[in-house]
Amino acid sequence: MKQKPTFVTVFTETENFHLVKDVGQLPYFMYKTEGYDATLISYQNNVEYPFIDQEVNGLKLNFIPNKGRFLYFELGVLYYLFNHSKSIAVLNLFHFKKDHILYLLIYKLVNPKGKAYIKLDMDILFFKNYNAFLFSNYRIKNFVLKALTSWIFKLTDLFSVETDQAKDYLLNIYPELQNKLICVPNGVDNLYLDKEIPIKAFQEKENIILTVGRIGTEQKNTALLLDALKITDLKDWKVYILGPIEESFKKYIANFYREYPQLENKIIFTGNITDRKELFDWYNRSKIFCLSSRYEGFPIAFPEALYFGNYLISSPVSSAEHITSKGKYGTVAKADAHEFSKAIQNSIEPGFLSSQRYEEIRRFSKDHFTWPGIVKKLADQIKS
Repeated sequence: MKQKPTFVTVFTETENFHLVKDVGQLPYFMYKTEGYDATLISYQNNVEYPFIDQEVNGLKLNFIPNKGRFLYFELGVLYYLFNHSKSIAVLNLFHFKKDHILYLLIYKLVNPKGKAYIKLDMDILFFKNYNAFLFSNYRIKNFVLKALTSWIFKLTDLFSVETDQAKDYLLNIYPELQNKLICVPNGVDNLYLDKEIPIKAFQEKENIILTVGRIGTEQKNTALLLDALKITDLKDWKVYILGPIEESFKKYIANFYREYPQLENKIIFTGNITDRKELFDWYNRSKIFCLSSRYEGFPIAFPEALYFGNYLISSPVSSAEHITSKGKYGTVAKADAHEFSKAIQNSIEPGFLSSQRYEEIRRFSKDHFTWPGIVKKLADQIKS
């Protein structure tokens, strides 16, 4: 029997929730639909990982000992790569990090025929700030960073970013990546969802606006959403805000309700929802999904909301134009309360949302943001 090629993802920070994000889903579908023997390498950061059997059954989760760090490098990862690189057909790393240069060097020295793939998975603002620093006047430090960048580019066979805009930007700055850079967005496991969640027809959905995230953090900018909602005529709509609430934000919420008591039954904070099916039920019930973040890479909530036919309203984060097809399936609004309110108001006007728009959004989601299709393109690129 022919041995399957091996696909190994190294991500030492893996927790259970990462298994249903790109860290777990990408290697899982390399196994599930592309025929790889896939393993996720991590330190054991949780006592239990129930999603390994519930949602990524077949993906191997290999816990390596945490041997501490030497400078920037994880000794446990170095030890693993010294001993296992020979048998790894594809090594997958996440993010643009200085410790990768040694990991890649070891992998390529031990296994020169192996393929190295880095999913950059970050806000394009990172690279804009990185390049601004790289080409500034800190010459000695910048010389080291430029050398580091050059080595990572040489040692890596394939990079991916989440949006076409990010790809175009990087190719403009680094034309040497022309044959090494592709677009790999985040997606949803439609095989699981189609089996486990009966998708509602548009007529069955409710007048619900949804947002999901870590409520009250600097990044998620929940205050912007609340400021927009207090000047919006919600009519017969309700807003449900899902996610753990920062302790420091609870006072803000209390003051908000004190000042706008008429909104207490319109804007509801549910707290954290850990049950995946319960979370998907909210997407299934709602018609609109809002994201008011100051910055994002490619949040998994975007393709999740899109898959259930939600119209998207987002602040201008990196992936907003891509996920809405430049405004066709959502509105990208300025991070301003009046502009955000206007986007919400327009979307809840009678006739704006329809069964036809709903079906178009779902078709767009299936064509572009489901993991089997995304991973097939990646696997084809790796083979070529």
